[in-house]
Amino acid sequence: MLTQTEGIFLILFLWIIAFVGILLWTKKQKNSASSFLTSNRNVGLPLGTLSVAVAWIWAPALFVASQKAYEQGIAGLFWFTLPNALALVLFSFLAVKMKTVFSEGYTLPEYINKKFGQRLQIVFLASIFIIQIYAVIVQLTGALLVLNLTTGISKQILILLLGTVILSISLLKGIKSSLLTDVIKALMISSIIFVIIPIIFSKIGGWLAISPGLGGISGKFTNIFDPKIMWTFGLPITISLFSGIVVDQQQWQRAFSIKSQSVKKSFLIGSLIFVLIPLALGALGLIAANKSLGVIVSQPQLAGFSVIQNFLPKNGLIVFIMMILAALVASGSAALSAAGSLGSIDLYKIFKKGQLEKLDEEKRDKKIIRIARWTMVFIIAIAMSIALVPNIQILYLQLLIGAFRAALIIPTILALFWNRLQEKPTFWGILVGMAVGVPLFIYGSIYNIPSISSFGTLLPIIITAIFCYFGSFKKRLEPTTASESLIK
Repeated sequence: MLTQTEGIFLILFLWIIAFVGILLWTKKQKNSASSFLTSNRNVGLPLGTLSVAVAWIWAPALFVASQKAYEQGIAGLFWFTLPNALALVLFSFLAVKMKTVFSEGYTLPEYINKKFGQRLQIVFLASIFIIQIYAVIVQLTGALLVLNLTTGISKQILILLLGTVILSISLLKGIKSSLLTDVIKALMISSIIFVIIPIIFSKIGGWLAISPGLGGISGKFTNIFDPKIMWTFGLPITISLFSGIVVDQQQWQRAFSIKSQSVKKSFLIGSLIFVLIPLALGALGLIAANKSLGVIVSQPQLAGFSVIQNFLPKNGLIVFIMMILAALVASGSAALSAAGSLGSIDLYKIFKKGQLEKLDEEKRDKKIIRIARWTMVFIIAIAMSIALVPNIQILYLQLLIGAFRAALIIPTILALFWNRLQEKPTFWGILVGMAVGVPLFIYGSIYNIPSISSFGTLLPIIITAIFCYFGSFKKRLEPTTASESLIK
């Protein structure tokens, strides 16, 4: 274990590395609105691929891979990994279409406004804003158990420290700050995959040591197509991940930032790189599930951490903690950057319509960046306030987020690919889908009835699909390219 002083030193060390790195990387670059929100749409294939892969795994998810492997063996690990990778594959096609029809865009709600008007934009904007607040809260709270356990720093101090670090880094250069922290996150994850895990395998006798743990701690889950796992975990997480990425402004911001010719390859290759992360971390869970190795796991989510603690000295623990910290800061920065684009491009224009267009380019850029930064401050303030509530139950916010995502997936896809889609049935379909699906999903989750929660996840998708299709079937809309952003 580490002392509190050592824990604070690691946090400050990471902050200095990220802060100085961003300043050095961008010291000769003009801080325009395009640079702050989309990195001048000039992100190449290597950086784009790396950012896409690591941005898709939030800090708490680094524990989920080993937890599912520990609890449900290769079946749980398979159904955590495959839908995540396929979600990136799905998004690659959406990103290419968006770059074709809205090449100078900044946000998904901005595109919705361009095609359907402000009412539907507000529905998307409100939902996605809540999703970004939730994203920051999850980063601040999801990894606190391990950080508190290993450093002894109180959860309240950790939230204040980490929130300040995330905000200060994000305010510097927006999406560029997020991309740089993604690189740091990738380096730390790579050190676990290619250094720490091989050392552990050398200590336990090689890869054959995971064989007894392939069925999880109970030994029952060796069949990856186990019907129970597929229905209670595979289906809900697939729907959640697919709907999550479709409306994820963090990924849309990356799509708008990557060069048009590289965007599809970035997401497709990124999906392959991503697979390495849960598989490697899941191996730790399989090791923990091997009872003959004697790894003591106090809580399932700590399975991977317990293996590292059991077989490695303090230096190995430090590398693991640095990975968690880097992931937390990078994911938080991505969420704030995404929220900044929503605030400056969508929210401000709803309340101050036409104001930006009256300014010259330099003043407009300064105004947009200032609004984006104030949005970041607002979001982190809300997230930290909620995270600091004693015994806060993130589950309820998570349930709400799941319903929002599920109700928006079909309208988003159809808005990009189907010119018949109309505003009115889409608007009401989303609202009805949320109203009907949310109670079922919440009831099933709270009372641990997987069949009901799974059905509650499906209902918003079915309802919005019915409304969108039959409501829009009578009248064909004229095709629209929406090639110019509202910022112009």
